[in-house]
Amino acid sequence: MKILKAVTASLMLAALPLASHAEGMSYSNIDLGYINTDFDGIGPSLDGFDVRGSIGFAEHYFAFAEYSTQSASGFDYDQTAAGLGGHYGLNDTLDLVGRVGWYKVDASGGFDDDGYLVSAGLRGKAGDKVELEGSVIYTDFGGSNGDQTTVAVGGRYYFTDSFALGAEYQHNDDASAYVVGVRFNF
Repeated sequence: MKILKAVTASLMLAALPLASHAEGMSYSNIDLGYINTDFDGIGPSLDGFDVRGSIGFAEHYFAFAEYSTQSASGFDYDQTAAGLGGHYGLNDTLDLVGRVGWYKVDASGGFDDDGYLVSAGLRGKAGDKVELEGSVIYTDFGGSNGDQTTVAVGGRYYFTDSFALGAEYQHNDDASAYVVGVRFNF
């Protein structure tokens, strides 16, 4: 039921005639970072490279793409996502953000599957230089590979209007991950 509510909220968000987004938050950016993932009960942590980007268009919408590659002890794990999102200004400092898209995982040992993702969350300014966000991300591969719900929280400190350092933590039933990196707004 929770998943159905998240999907419904994200689709409604994308269809709404949206108000302006929170002042000073760009939806055109690129993030470069280090990612570390710990799968519960499975060997050593994986680590690697993470890149994410989005391009804002039509005032309240954006296209996004994400890619990460990680490895440890001969085990490789790659994730790719792409899709569309929308944002609704709840007030001058807080946006409701929804995304829908395609999601793919390639892992050593034969797991190679794709499906879809739906997410809903909040993104806001906590001062002139600090931005915080949190979201719930639902991914579904269908069939026997199933689905997953992940909670993600993160923050960024902006040194200039276009450059920030940030960190994010993600957790689901099977794994937890953190990402640290830089963001460039354009």
